[in-house]
Amino acid sequence: MILKKNRTLFTGFTAICFAGMLIWWLFINDYPTDFSSRVPGMDNRPEFKPRSESVIIGEFFDSLNIFDEYIAGSWPRFRGKDFDNINKDTIPLADTWDSDGLPVIWRTTLGEGYAGAAVHNGRVYVLDYNERREADMLRCFSLKTGTELWRRWYYVELKRNHGYSRTIPAVTDDYIVTIGPRSHVMCLDPLNGNLFWSIDLEKEYSVPGKLKGGVTPDFYTGQCPLIDNDVAVLAPGGLALMIGVDCATGDIIWETPNPDSLGMSHCSIMPMEIHGRKMFVYHGIGGVCGVSAEGEDKGRLLWRTTDWGPAIVAASPLFLGNNNMVVFGAYGAGAARITINYDGSEYSAVVTEKHKSAEGISSDQQTPVFIGDYIWCLMPENSGELKRQLTCYHKSDLLNPVWSSGKENRFGRGLGPYLVSGDKLYLLDDDANLYLFKMEEASASIVSSHSILDGIEAWGPMAIAGNYLIMRDSRNLVCLDIGLQN
Repeated sequence: MILKKNRTLFTGFTAICFAGMLIWWLFINDYPTDFSSRVPGMDNRPEFKPRSESVIIGEFFDSLNIFDEYIAGSWPRFRGKDFDNINKDTIPLADTWDSDGLPVIWRTTLGEGYAGAAVHNGRVYVLDYNERREADMLRCFSLKTGTELWRRWYYVELKRNHGYSRTIPAVTDDYIVTIGPRSHVMCLDPLNGNLFWSIDLEKEYSVPGKLKGGVTPDFYTGQCPLIDNDVAVLAPGGLALMIGVDCATGDIIWETPNPDSLGMSHCSIMPMEIHGRKMFVYHGIGGVCGVSAEGEDKGRLLWRTTDWGPAIVAASPLFLGNNNMVVFGAYGAGAARITINYDGSEYSAVVTEKHKSAEGISSDQQTPVFIGDYIWCLMPENSGELKRQLTCYHKSDLLNPVWSSGKENRFGRGLGPYLVSGDKLYLLDDDANLYLFKMEEASASIVSSHSILDGIEAWGPMAIAGNYLIMRDSRNLVCLDIGLQN
């Protein structure tokens, strides 16, 4: 009885205390007496509108801030100006980093994804999926300060599938072209974000009535757009292997037939000059092809092969000179060498060698870098003894590396990005640890490293513009100063 009575007293005392605290919170605590109603747009949030089942590409625009200051440096598309992942800017960069690491100039939060940045005329462009709004958006930042200048966006509902955004815009002085996660294309003015035109590749090029006739691949679109002489070049697959779109008007000025029904992969179109002729080379699902990029027959299919057709493809074709290229397949598929022949009237493609990932050069995600006669490649998890190592291969031998970083220097899961500037190679592992290598002709040594973020899945391609390096993990975009420090 005594225990029960004590419990009753304790319960009553607790209730009185709680009631007293509630009265104090409601009536005594000092709160402002004046409230203002929220005005749509003042917090950069869109006014609520009922959703439509149809996607209206580029429907909304947010003007956020005024451009502050131009600084030099350009990385205008996937793999940079010359499609080789090599920085050509002449601004001196630091040869080593001190124990404090690299200065972080600015940082911003993104929706989950792996889309890298394009940089042009002092502006940084990133395609981003806003999960709260359920919106695909092109975001424009100041390179110098990270101030967000504007956003062009539209509603598109997506289910998370290893992240969302994966593509890098292509930008010139006059146009910027993007491809969203569901193959929605926008062309805009790169300065003010005005929308010129849009194309829904899913709607226009999917094959009716076929389960596998859609355009967008698994894990959403990974193909980065290409602008060639003010023509946007895209590879939808489905009803057209490749198309050319006039950036000024949005008119489709040529279409390439798709006789082998190649599907859209995560690869991007690579311009190559083969037998003295400029071509657009594309590795789709089911095969590799070359399309005329010049002359009156621009857009004509010049050659194709289906003798190499891995189920998953991410790394883009890499031209090795002498009418040869190497192409890659993910998840153990390995790589193949393709030789393009020309008899004076017709082109043909021959797969001259191929191997599995554990047998030679391989890449699951990033496109290797080719310098001189050597290919620099971060090997994937399924590459046997070389797994997760940085390697160097001579172009004549895709099976045996001339150098590797060694078992003591492995980098994440072998999926992170890397690029080159002069004799420096920058490599970012999965956890956002950045490594600086000093390169010789066919070897390299680590001179510095720094943990940039407590990151995860830092797979988005990096960019260098001037003395700035732009990198990301799955949720953050960071601008680092890699220039000479005072």
